Amino acid sequence: MSAGVSKTRKEFPEGGFCVAPHKNFSVKKILVLSFWILLIALCFVNRDKITVEAIVNFTPESTIVAVITMLVLFALKGVTVVIYGGILYTACGIMFSLPIAIFVNTLGTIIMISVPFAIGKKAGNKIIDIIIQKNSRLEIIRDIPDKNELFLSFFLRIVGLIPADLLGMYFGASGTSFKKYLLGSVVGLFPSIVAFSVMGMSVNDVSSPAFIISVVVEIGLIILSLTSYLIWRKKKNKTSEDSNVNTKNQYISNA
Repeated sequence: MSAGVSKTRKEFPEGGFCVAPHKNFSVKKILVLSFWILLIALCFVNRDKITVEAIVNFTPESTIVAVITMLVLFALKGVTVVIYGGILYTACGIMFSLPIAIFVNTLGTIIMISVPFAIGKKAGNKIIDIIIQKNSRLEIIRDIPDKNELFLSFFLRIVGLIPADLLGMYFGASGTSFKKYLLGSVVGLFPSIVAFSVMGMSVNDVSSPAFIISVVVEIGLIILSLTSYLIWRKKKNKTSEDSNVNTKNQYISNA
């Protein structure tokens, strides 16, 4: 037997052999990856059918099973932008009483933001540039010196400036403290959790004060998000112009 083959085969007393599994090969990892890819593909194909009504009709009548089903959907939301988080929050508001809806939505949010963080942490900082290429707004984080991880997690969640999955992966890949990330993110998303839960609870009476206030809160958060983005774009353009001027002046002085 050649030396190359002997490294991948194990001799048995009877004279037979078996092929040892490659160290980088993992059936479990492939199965898990295939499962998530299949779920994401199904969601993408049926993205037009993923509505509040469809989720409510799909969810079992048993409260416990309904809660588990919603938590699975939150986990799926953590790795895909196909499902809008507001739909899940609203569906919970329709299906459960307000306290239970807020509890389930908060627990689902913890799962939803933890999944991409774990993916980013596993991949490491080598994917940071790739993530930024997918959404240039992540430069906001990279360009901030001496980051306050807790406040930054809170602020970026409450303004909703960056997609939740990419933001989670970035924080995970950059080595952010998970406790600070988790606390800041949950607190930042909590106004939306409450607003959408109330919206779902009062959806049968859109003229009720509860529904109107919840809609106003969400509109306010959207305005805050757009305002934050415009301020960032203005600051970025000014920085770019100043950099070009400095480069030009340096070129002239060296000429």
